[in-house]
Amino acid sequence: MVEKRIRSKRYTGVYSLKQKNGDISYSILYKNSDGKNQREAVGLKSQGITEVFANNKRIERINAIKHGEDPLAHKKKSAFQFQDVWEFYVLNKALSNTIREDYRGRWKKHMSQDFSDGVTMDKLIAFRRRLENQEKPLSARTIDMMIGMIGSAIRYWNSRPEHKIKVHDAVSDLRAYDRDHVTKKDKRTRKVKRDRFLEVDEIKELKEAITDLHAELSLFVSLALSTGARLGAIMKIKAKDISGNKITLVDEKDGHERYTAYLDEETLSKLELVLPTLKPNDLIFTLTKTSLQKRLQRILNKLFNEGLQTDDRVNRVVVHTLRHTFASHLVMKGTPLVIVQKLLNHSELETTSRYAHLAPDAGHDAVMELWK
Repeated sequence: MVEKRIRSKRYTGVYSLKQKNGDISYSILYKNSDGKNQREAVGLKSQGITEVFANNKRIERINAIKHGEDPLAHKKKSAFQFQDVWEFYVLNKALSNTIREDYRGRWKKHMSQDFSDGVTMDKLIAFRRRLENQEKPLSARTIDMMIGMIGSAIRYWNSRPEHKIKVHDAVSDLRAYDRDHVTKKDKRTRKVKRDRFLEVDEIKELKEAITDLHAELSLFVSLALSTGARLGAIMKIKAKDISGNKITLVDEKDGHERYTAYLDEETLSKLELVLPTLKPNDLIFTLTKTSLQKRLQRILNKLFNEGLQTDDRVNRVVVHTLRHTFASHLVMKGTPLVIVQKLLNHSELETTSRYAHLAPDAGHDAVMELWK
């Protein structure tokens, strides 16, 4: 569940937010010189920041505005700092704490040195080249994902009516540039995804291999193949989330949105052995997410990855391959993409369309009937 800001009971306009590491961040809310609500991050408890300090900072801001001084005027007059956009995005966007910390880590490690003061197409190209050619290069997909984050931050900032300073979307410029200047070979490299899925005989082989090893590994595989849910969503399932053959999942990748999935008979039979021993709020797994992932990956490596390079992103089977397997077999059985989109909880049909080539006949029947 995404933590929400807690309003101070002692001071108006002072808020606190618990961080994943247990620390507490403080922010203040006041009306700026334009009469619009202005939220400002004050700092962390670990840095010595308290409610009293935050309240004093708010009073200082309000008094400055009353005397005709805009405390953020220097930012408006000077060159715009993209770091402000990024911090606003990470602080205010509905993200899970895990993803929020991941974004902050990527910014600090890879992005801040290039984009703190601003984002241009030339900077994005230089950023991409730097990370592709460093001693330990990042994959094209990882780099493009971070560029996508920057574009999301810009669009989020520009969508807020209180922001009169709009930021040019240089990421869109880069996409347009790539269409005309990036070679077909590079485009194929950038589009590499983990689309490997298990065939029916491989699914059978996996189930047989784990049946007698660990009951929770077997249950996880059944849930993954029945729901297509991500690892994090499955590990957070509680007894109360299951009702008949329906299950409510929490998509931690998309702001902890809740959605419905369905359980096949095999999965239900395994759950019937577990549920009677649990209270409504008990997790159905006792293994930690990390422990289960490591144990299952060892089995996947032994069954399917021997002889493959560790960086072979196309052919290696990983835990997430179970999600691709679920989606791929649905499409191969003729399930409409809009239904698959709903079952995977994809926000955009474009994401689901990566499986379109697996559809039976690939449009053959539609073409044959087109001019009749």
